[in-house]
Amino acid sequence: MLIDYDSIHNNILTKSRPYEVIYNQIIMNGKIELYKPKLDLFMFTTKMIISQQISDVQAKKKWEMFCNLINSTRISIKHVKSKDNLEMIVTKLKISKRKISYILNLYQTVFLKNKFVKKLINSSEDEFRKEFSRFKGIGPWTCDMILIFFLQKLNIFPENDLVINKVKNKLLSIQGSNIDMKKEFSPYLSIFSIHLWKMAKRVL
Repeated sequence: MLIDYDSIHNNILTKSRPYEVIYNQIIMNGKIELYKPKLDLFMFTTKMIISQQISDVQAKKKWEMFCNLINSTRISIKHVKSKDNLEMIVTKLKISKRKISYILNLYQTVFLKNKFVKKLINSSEDEFRKEFSRFKGIGPWTCDMILIFFLQKLNIFPENDLVINKVKNKLLSIQGSNIDMKKEFSPYLSIFSIHLWKMAKRVL
């Protein structure tokens, strides 16, 4: 199903119009769209685990290193020769032992089971969270990132994201009013969240 991003953008603009600061920031951002990821679910999840609790700059560098070690930018689980091969690669990234164990565990217990992966991808948002968060290393933030950027769900608000919370609080402080953003910008919270990330460099 094609998503009408022009209509979504206009909807968000209309809802933000009473809030001058937010409205102006969204105007500056322009229309935002979600694009089909180049990664499969395992590699996307691996990227998110690597990115947990580090800066965007660090996350980008480590992911580029991972791609170089795999020797591809359009990588999939098929590029992993074995669990030992994967362990050798992620160890070279100098990420925490905890993150390494999360990635190896997911590779072995989840992503080698095609039927379970297909079930995950086709499940509802609530079912996805329930099933996927059973595994170590998969918390609310990682589920949110996958739901937004991999599964392209339109109404996800990552309430545990540090940058989003900082931007939200700063906007509310500047605006001088209490706005229930989750209620106000539903059913397009994913797009609104990307707006918040995008405006972070200007408002923080």
